[in-house]
Amino acid sequence: MAPFVMDELSRHYTNVEYVPVDISKYADGNCGPSFVWSFDSGRSGPHAMICGIMHGNEIAGAAILDRLIEGNVRPTRGKLTYCFGNPTAYGQFDSSAPYNNRSVDADMNRVWGAEIDDDSNQLAEVRRVRALRPIVDTVDYLLDIHTMQGRGRPVALLQGKPAALDFAKSITGIPLVLTGTMHQAERLRLRDYAQFGDPKSKSVAIQLEAGQHWQASAIDEGEQVALEFLECAGVLPKRPRIQESDQKRLKVVEIILPEGGIFEYAKDFENGAYFPQHGTLLGFAGPDRREVRTPVDECYFIMPVHFRLDGGSCGRFAKEIVD
Repeated sequence: MAPFVMDELSRHYTNVEYVPVDISKYADGNCGPSFVWSFDSGRSGPHAMICGIMHGNEIAGAAILDRLIEGNVRPTRGKLTYCFGNPTAYGQFDSSAPYNNRSVDADMNRVWGAEIDDDSNQLAEVRRVRALRPIVDTVDYLLDIHTMQGRGRPVALLQGKPAALDFAKSITGIPLVLTGTMHQAERLRLRDYAQFGDPKSKSVAIQLEAGQHWQASAIDEGEQVALEFLECAGVLPKRPRIQESDQKRLKVVEIILPEGGIFEYAKDFENGAYFPQHGTLLGFAGPDRREVRTPVDECYFIMPVHFRLDGGSCGRFAKEIVD
């Protein structure tokens, strides 16, 4: 992998506040693939799955899964599956360079399309997806837990189909929901795979960006969303919850793609930063330091990127969708 383009602000985001949990005890699994555990209530109901560590350096996902499994969170209806997505990449995590080891050979959240059926493709992540596919194909509700490079409120990324939007709206712990065309849209994510991407299907996949990669608070926030996800999916009894703030439903209006991955923020913006006026300075892009300003009034900045790659994005501007 090419080296990341970083600056002084980027280095403020490299502190790892917690020790990655040991997941070796989950290696055998109980339903076929390694590191996958499935529990059946014995009562009819949906199949819910929670996946973590799709990217090896997003270590909060493993901690959340460990808490749920060790906390004996089991379905009272239907079936519940816990999946440690990319345990090989996770096992290579190095807290002295935490931005590395996202994957072994390829981004595992970009190979859920034609790659699966291409027998000549033997990349580690593609082989892992093939092993997981028979289980994923049976899932009705999926929560794919990720974390992000910047600080800020959690955000859910999902298909814009009504079933997904309605389901996300029922989860009070998700303050921001993002739809619309994403960077590298031609490379299929898990949230867009098969039944989840089918507009006629009621199956739903949510990609949760729970918080900053290595802040301990991301574990707590992700765990609470995971529990509420299971309640809303119907595999756990639903408890009353208080909506602390209205959920914002957003749609991407522009993706920032700086030349050479060179970008400098005007200041440290958090995920979900709100800009009432268009033309507000966000930063400077490329070797010529082109000014990047908000493209529209009343927009949000979503998922700032601090460890940048040539050809990669630096974040997204989004507008609220009003019903």
